[in-house]
Amino acid sequence: MRSGLAFIFSCFASLLIASEAKAHHEMGTPHVYATGWGVTLGDDGHGFYNDFAHFVLGDRKNADEYIVLPYRRAMRSFETDANGCVYPKSIDALVRSNSMADGDSYIESKALLRSPIRVFTPEGHRVITSDSELAGLRVAYALGSRIPKSVKAEGVDFIAVADEVNKAKILSSGTVDAMIANMPDAFFVFQSIGKDMPPFDPDYDPVPVPRIRIVCHDTGATRAFILRLNERIDALIQSGDLARFIESYDLPAGEYLP
Repeated sequence: MRSGLAFIFSCFASLLIASEAKAHHEMGTPHVYATGWGVTLGDDGHGFYNDFAHFVLGDRKNADEYIVLPYRRAMRSFETDANGCVYPKSIDALVRSNSMADGDSYIESKALLRSPIRVFTPEGHRVITSDSELAGLRVAYALGSRIPKSVKAEGVDFIAVADEVNKAKILSSGTVDAMIANMPDAFFVFQSIGKDMPPFDPDYDPVPVPRIRIVCHDTGATRAFILRLNERIDALIQSGDLARFIESYDLPAGEYLP
């Protein structure tokens, strides 16, 4: 009889432990998948956007929480992880790029960083100051982005380039007439190849300035995470720590503060 009771108790205890483990998994800290793409967000964990994520997320540096993967793998992992998040993105950018049909089942953090899109020309060439000046030019842009549909210019020969370093190199070589890229990404890319920043008009925004955020599936766990994250973002801005972090990379904080 006692052995039977022991067996029943053992089964009950096993179910209780399994139930607690499941609840912990469901309510646990969400994974943040970072979309690795090169110099500024390296799969090896190096680059400005990895450093920035570690700074903003604070103690969320563990490999099982902040995970850098090649771009497509990161997006697939995010899509299949019910409590997953993706960085550096925004719901608007994901919808416009057809990465998601709509944003109804997702939530996002407050803006972490402004990422102005600029039009660069080779050294010695005229600076592009308006959409109309792009007409008839060969313009390099990031493969997979919506730049050709977002830029309001006629007769542009858009050339997709898969790697941000190669995009910078073909501009420097004069293979293309112009290059469209985000900042501060371009700053670090040209720095990595030992080139000065090419000319651009800081007042010309070919598309509205994107705000980088963390996007998550809308669940109880991710709502709690986003709430905590938003509180930290506010604190970093109010204390001046976010501005100081940006300036530590030789960037003007006023250009990039959200």
